[in-house]
Amino acid sequence: MMPIRAVLFLLLVTTLHFTPALADLTAEDMLRIQKQIDQASQQWQLLQDSQIVRPSPRERAAISQMLATLPRPKTLNDADIKYLRDLLDKATWFGIERRIMHEMWTEVSGKEWQDTEVPQPPKHDASP
Repeated sequence: MMPIRAVLFLLLVTTLHFTPALADLTAEDMLRIQKQIDQASQQWQLLQDSQIVRPSPRERAAISQMLATLPRPKTLNDADIKYLRDLLDKATWFGIERRIMHEMWTEVSGKEWQDTEVPQPPKHDASP
């Protein structure tokens, strides 16, 4: 986890160092920079999705709650139920599995996933 903090610190220092130069950039330069930032963001998400993580007790409880809900919400089909049961039986998850579980929770409950035990990935604005 320490290398991530170091990278973020270096990114901050670099940003602060080059901020005055940003005023002289053209719109074309800004689009190119935004594209590079978006690519880096996608690569970061792939890295996060491939990490092995331990599910928190709250995540396991949320899965149990979704499985126990009767009648089943229309958003949960048989494949989703099987997927959740499989997740519940696993000792570790990939980051993508955690993200999928959080999205399923949001769909079923109507509330965004909140867990203080699990660090949330940063939200990225898709608009340029």
